[in-house]
Amino acid sequence: MKKILAGMATLLGLVACGEDAPYGSIEKFSARESMEPYFFTATSRGPLLVDIHGSYPGFEGTEVVNAITKGMERGMQTRPFKATTRMEEAESPAYRVIWVIAPPKNYNANRICKGDIPQSVPGDKATFAIVFCVDDEVYRNMSGWMHKDFDATSEHFTKFVGVVTRDLFK
Repeated sequence: MKKILAGMATLLGLVACGEDAPYGSIEKFSARESMEPYFFTATSRGPLLVDIHGSYPGFEGTEVVNAITKGMERGMQTRPFKATTRMEEAESPAYRVIWVIAPPKNYNANRICKGDIPQSVPGDKATFAIVFCVDDEVYRNMSGWMHKDFDATSEHFTKFVGVVTRDLFK
């Protein structure tokens, strides 16, 4: 009976989260125990700095910048915050999230936090490296990819960014 109830609870959880599916895949490579205190510090006095680099067909220009900032803001329902791509607007620019669109497979998150942003290497699908930096130090490093039939103007991409944001700051 316990196994049946556990199975039903799992299915119910999947159904409830169905709208929140990442529409691709996300992997965490390094993480500290909890990012919540750092997220609170980064957003308590003003917008979080979001730095976006690279391009991939369908993920370029202002469309991708707007989708990422909007998706990040919508992704954290428990702690609303503002995101900005302008360093002068960020209250704590040492805390920043760097998105690299179509990074090479051998990118180095430590170098990204130090300002060495790799050139995009577009492959068969849209890939992303997401790094949360405090000064020159990596606090969380993630990567992900989107299904081929989505682009930066898709609501699915905005939802994907929200899922990434929640995972980034857990």
